[in-house]
Amino acid sequence: MDKYKALFSATKNIIILFDQDGSVSEINEEGYKSLGYEQGEKINIHDIFRTCVNVNEDGVTLTENEYGKTFDTVAYRKNETCFPVAANFFRFDDDTDCYGACVLNNIVKEKETIRELMSAQVEAEEAHKERNEFVANVTHELRTPVNGVMGLAQNLMDTNLDSEQRESVEIIDQCCKNMIKIINNILDFSKLQAGKFTIENREFSFHQLMDKMVKVNRPQVEAKGLKLLCSVASDIPDMIIGDELRLTQVLNNLLSNAIKFTSVGQIVVNVTKTMEIDDTIELFFMVIDTGIGIADNERDKLFKSFSQVDASITRKFGGTGLGLSIVKSLVNMMGGEINVESQKGKGSTFSFSVRMKRAGERKDTGALDEKEASYSFNLGEVSEESEDEGENQLYKLGSEDNIKAINENMEKLVLCIEMENWERANSFADVVKQLVAEDAMNLKRKAFRLQMTVRKGDHENAIAEYNELKAAIEGMVMQSDGR
Repeated sequence: MDKYKALFSATKNIIILFDQDGSVSEINEEGYKSLGYEQGEKINIHDIFRTCVNVNEDGVTLTENEYGKTFDTVAYRKNETCFPVAANFFRFDDDTDCYGACVLNNIVKEKETIRELMSAQVEAEEAHKERNEFVANVTHELRTPVNGVMGLAQNLMDTNLDSEQRESVEIIDQCCKNMIKIINNILDFSKLQAGKFTIENREFSFHQLMDKMVKVNRPQVEAKGLKLLCSVASDIPDMIIGDELRLTQVLNNLLSNAIKFTSVGQIVVNVTKTMEIDDTIELFFMVIDTGIGIADNERDKLFKSFSQVDASITRKFGGTGLGLSIVKSLVNMMGGEINVESQKGKGSTFSFSVRMKRAGERKDTGALDEKEASYSFNLGEVSEESEDEGENQLYKLGSEDNIKAINENMEKLVLCIEMENWERANSFADVVKQLVAEDAMNLKRKAFRLQMTVRKGDHENAIAEYNELKAAIEGMVMQSDGR
C-alpha cells in the first residue's frame, strides 16, 4: 500500500475522497495546497463544489453531469475564491469504506491561454479589417489620378504628334492601363479577403462574350506574331444566366498570361458542355498555349496569393502574383474548379469549369452567326505530328497551298475513318477545320459536325459527313476560281 500512498501524495492532480453525507475523508497534499485548507479541518464536498454538487438523502449527486465523465467546473478555496478545474467524479463499490472520489486538474493556465488566443484572434481580425479598408481606399484614390493621366494621354494621341512623341504617349497610355489592372487586382483581392465579393447572376449572350474576349485579346496576340484559335461546342446555349463580368475576368486573365508567356506558336481556347441537369449546365474551358511552361515542382505556387513560380518571372514579365489567386477564388464561387497541366518549355493548359443556368434562346439567329464568323474556330489541340508537317497553317480558301493542304488532310482523314483510328482521324479533322476560310460558315458547320461524329466513333455517319464536306469544299474552291 505504500506505493499507492506515494502516488496519492506525489501526483499534481487534486484527489478528494468523500463519504455518503459529503464529508471529505481525505485530500492529497496538492489538494490542501490548492484549496487552502489545513489537515484535520472538517470539509464537505459541497463547500468545494457549490455549483455542480448536491448532498441529500440519496448521497452525493451531480447537477447536470454524470459520474465517470470529465467536465469543466470551478473549485472553491477556503477563502471563497475559485479557480477552473476539469473534474471527474466516480463511485466506489458498496463494500468499500468510502462513498466516492473526485480527481481535479487545475486548468487555469489552459483557460488563460485560450483567452489570450481569442484576444489575439480578435486583434488580428481587426487589423485584417483595417488593412482591407486601407487597401480599398488607397486603390480607389489611385484610380483617379491614373485615369486622369490616361485620359490626357489619349487626348494627346488625337493631336498632331511626330513619331517619337506618339511612341512616348502610347507608352504612357499602356503604363496607365497596366496600373489600372494592378489596382483592380488588389481591390478584388481585398474584397475576397473581406468576404465582400459576390457573384451576380444575370442573363447574357455567351457567344457575344466569347466574341468580345477574342477581339480584346487579338491585338496583343497579333503583335507577338501568334495565332489565337477559339472553339465553342454547338450544344452550348447562347443565352445563359451567370456572372458575365467575372467569367470574362477569368478568361481574360488566363489569356493574358498565355499571351505574356508565349513567344512562338499559338493559343487555343476550347469550350465544351460537360453536364446539364434541369436548367443547370456545366461549361468546361481549356486555355492552351505553347509558352515557357511550368515545372512540376513549381505548380503548387501558382494559385497562392502574391506568389509566382520564379522571382525572375516578376522581373521579366511583371505582375503582382494575385491574378491566378483571384481566378481560383472566382471559379470556386461560380461552382467550379481550376487545374493546370504543363511541361517546362513546351507550354501549359489551364482548364476550369463553371456552372451556369440555361436561359431563353434568342430569336435573332442571324446576328449570332455573324458573331461566330468574326473569329476562327479550332475543334481541338493540334498534334505534334501535324505541327511538324506544317499542316496546321491557315491559308486563303482557293489558293494552291490551301487546296493542296486540304486534299492531303482529307485523304488521311478518310483513311483513318476507314481504319477506325479515331484518335488520328480527330487530329486530321481538326486540321481540315482550321484550313477553312473564316467567312465560310457553311463549311465550318459541316466540319464541326464531322469532327463531333469522328469523336463519337460513328463510322457510317462519319463517311457520309466526310463526303458532304468534301463536296462542299470542292464547290467553294470552284467558286473562288471563278469556274
